[in-house]
Amino acid sequence: MRLGVLGVALAGVLAISATPAIAAPDSGSAAQALPAGTVVEPAIDCQPSSARPRPVLVLPGADGATSDTASQWEVVVTALRQQGACTLVFQGGVIDGRRWAGDMTGAARQLADFVAKVKDTTGAPQVDIVAHSAGSVVANYFVKVLGGAQDVHDMVLLTPEARGCDGAGFLAQYGIKDLPVTPVQVLEALPFLAPALAALSPEMASALQLSPVSEFYRTLMDGPIAQPGVSYAVMATKNDQVATPPGTCSFITEPGVANIFYEDVFPGSPAVDHSSLRSSQETAGWIVDQLYR
Repeated sequence: MRLGVLGVALAGVLAISATPAIAAPDSGSAAQALPAGTVVEPAIDCQPSSARPRPVLVLPGADGATSDTASQWEVVVTALRQQGACTLVFQGGVIDGRRWAGDMTGAARQLADFVAKVKDTTGAPQVDIVAHSAGSVVANYFVKVLGGAQDVHDMVLLTPEARGCDGAGFLAQYGIKDLPVTPVQVLEALPFLAPALAALSPEMASALQLSPVSEFYRTLMDGPIAQPGVSYAVMATKNDQVATPPGTCSFITEPGVANIFYEDVFPGSPAVDHSSLRSSQETAGWIVDQLYR
């Protein structure tokens, strides 16, 4: 969802790319000027049980605002708590009520700090993570780059942005379709463009971190994403119009990662899209099955 602004900007770029380029800032990273943002973290007021020994950290995506979180995640959180799981919803990189809107590396460090706090408070040696969209990116960075693999047992990821995203879905949200090149192709072909766009607004700088030209993205995607000792399950939807192409953008095609489409597991069930996947009763049941199979 966060890349919608970027999509609009790139649509304009396709129309003006033949004009002389504005000199780009010297910085090669769109994230350097961004603050980390604040966190919205719950009170750690539950304890794991012998049957459910690991707290479950829920990381929402960037769709909507922090004020929407409770309603967006009520179905999944309720299902987990009914199973007896100590379930905690964590939101980082918060700027003006938007999740993951600051420096993504800083947000991953915020997650690392919260995981340490949860372990210290509950005495649990590990946690499980359920994450959606941009929250999945932060979770993967924490596990892979910040050494969080030893702290995490299960990673259940909903419509994550991984490799192979083309950015076309973000343009389609604004009725811009069937362009000769994708936003990602434009960014890769015009190296000056990313820092120039980042200089226009913090929101663009934030969105660019999920593009292949960012240092954050390259650090995460260089080599395997999945880490030894961590169990991974990924669910995407064929109706995804944000993380495009569906599946190609979200699936982590590495050994030990289970990748599935919602529609293949729940044929005939109510349709979902990139955002509503996380509010589905069927998705909630699938998450429970992944954690407690």
